[in-house]
Amino acid sequence: MGGGIQWQQNPALCNIMQEPWEEPDIPDVEAPTPRRALTCLSDEDSQKIYDSVPRTEDVFNLHRGDLELHEKLGAGNFGSVMKGVFRRGGQLIPVAVKTLKQDELPNAESELMKEARLMANLQHRNIVRMIGVCRSDMIMLVLELAPLGPLNKYLKRACGRELTMNKVIEIMFQVAEGMAYLESKNFVHRDLAARNVLLVNEQFAKISDFGMSKALGLGNEYYKAESAGKWPLKWYAPECIYYFKFDSKSDVWSYGVTLWEATSYGAKPYRGLKGCQILELIENNRRLERPDQCPPGVFDIMLRCWRHDKNDRPSFRDIVELLRKFRSKS
Repeated sequence: MGGGIQWQQNPALCNIMQEPWEEPDIPDVEAPTPRRALTCLSDEDSQKIYDSVPRTEDVFNLHRGDLELHEKLGAGNFGSVMKGVFRRGGQLIPVAVKTLKQDELPNAESELMKEARLMANLQHRNIVRMIGVCRSDMIMLVLELAPLGPLNKYLKRACGRELTMNKVIEIMFQVAEGMAYLESKNFVHRDLAARNVLLVNEQFAKISDFGMSKALGLGNEYYKAESAGKWPLKWYAPECIYYFKFDSKSDVWSYGVTLWEATSYGAKPYRGLKGCQILELIENNRRLERPDQCPPGVFDIMLRCWRHDKNDRPSFRDIVELLRKFRSKS
């Protein structure tokens, strides 16, 4: 492929190869227990809460007085994520609120608005619902709340106690369905990972964090990233690293890594390896090993996702059908 020579001649990529971005370790503390009222709702009832909010311009531009912020849930590329409540008439709607980190991103407001408009146009039960944007002393994205939080953190806490492998596969089936929807809309996620899969409950998952997503233009097969940035290299396909090219088939590669994370109950992929070592492993046709509890057939799906030539990888619609047969067999 000749990519190794290209990254060695690119100073920015050389730095990434030597010190790839790593997820922070999860503290050994118990997460706060989600409110029973939210976690005990059925999938349908939970969905109805957010489906009842109309997708109008008036709702999209939220008033600060209608938004109440509570505790911090975490931090992302754009800033903090807070738990909150959106007051609409007499209804109190649980929400997650992404706040803008203005000091680190000079163009953050425009990037945030791109993310907001993009998400507002997406409508699928396995995609986090965008409710609107609130502007006051900072800019906030207001999203539906997934009470159990990121899949990787929940898996580390659960360690298989609450989530059997059958449940894990069901969750990843839902992720594949959500990604098939994005694929059908010509959207590239570009940051699919277990940290960006949120759990409403133990059997209902939603894909989140479209901060780096872009709509593909008609006739375009990919878009080029302007710069490497804080790349999650361990989830990236070779063509993303070598040529800055992203499309649905590079999302498929990332899905394979996400499926590995899920079936290994939150283990970190390529732990301890530098970027150049990961690329050497991939170029030598080696891949992550099968997690201990992962069914061989599910691991075969991962291997299909990690084929070097993107044209040999399955589509997300293919993955949905491949996974369907394993939903009640593990």
